[in-house]
Amino acid sequence: MDKLFEEIWQLALPYLKRGVMKDFVIHTKGVIKAMELLLEKEKGNKDILIPAAILHDVGWSKVPLELQKSNDESDKVEALKLHLKYAPQIIEEILGKADYDKAKIERIIDIAISHKFQDPKESDKQLLIDADALADAFKEQFYSDVKSYGLTPEKNYKFRKKSKFYTRTVAELFKKELEKRREEF
Repeated sequence: MDKLFEEIWQLALPYLKRGVMKDFVIHTKGVIKAMELLLEKEKGNKDILIPAAILHDVGWSKVPLELQKSNDESDKVEALKLHLKYAPQIIEEILGKADYDKAKIERIIDIAISHKFQDPKESDKQLLIDADALADAFKEQFYSDVKSYGLTPEKNYKFRKKSKFYTRTVAELFKKELEKRREEF
């Protein structure tokens, strides 16, 4: 990670650590890794997409703990909506501290808040959604989710197997990663 992205990561860490629904530090590392892999094969601006990957879940830091921990479906949906609602202000604050260009900040926010509840036609938004999904198949994230959600590896595998993707790149990478997880159990 280059110096500026490392600075953004360090500024984001305290927010990511406040989310308790799952380990957002592990998850975000996976999303960054997934985005880097994607950008090797797909067109995209890393100055926009890497910060979007780092910051897409910072809004969880303000979601009430009872919503994050709830098993009620309506609470889960409300928590997802709130993490998107709170994200723009936090992203703007973090990127402002990193002296990021104002136009880029607005673009990053637009991409970050589109990673749930949308079916975007825009490539950058699709890449973030795909990177977010691919991260869930990486070993550390997969087993972290098993623990966080009280699942067996088999149940997590079956759930993840239903994932859909925008890019062939991620579909292929995800399939390979998920197959590795299946072989482990």
